[in-house]
Amino acid sequence: MGHIQFNTPFTKAFTHSNATINASVVQILAPTTNPYDKRVMLLIQNQHSTAVVDVILNAAGTTGIKLYPMQSLTLENYNGIVRAVSNTTSTPVHIAYSLV
Repeated sequence: MGHIQFNTPFTKAFTHSNATINASVVQILAPTTNPYDKRVMLLIQNQHSTAVVDVILNAAGTTGIKLYPMQSLTLENYNGIVRAVSNTTSTPVHIAYSLV
């Protein structure tokens, strides 16, 4: 089990959602469109016990940051698109973010 830590003083509340990732790339979070909404924290967690998830932080491509089973990725101040792909079917991924 990992340790999740972030250092922003502006976090007031989180939005949580779950996604199911397969072997095809899917968008799991759209970029922010309102200029007043800024993500101060973003967390993506691979909740599968054996699957590897690639988290892709752009609108093209099929490879990204690898999240091994039960690992998470934490980003501060990232407002872009988030896409993902798994090496198995039906991989549960949890997304949490905070806007300011």
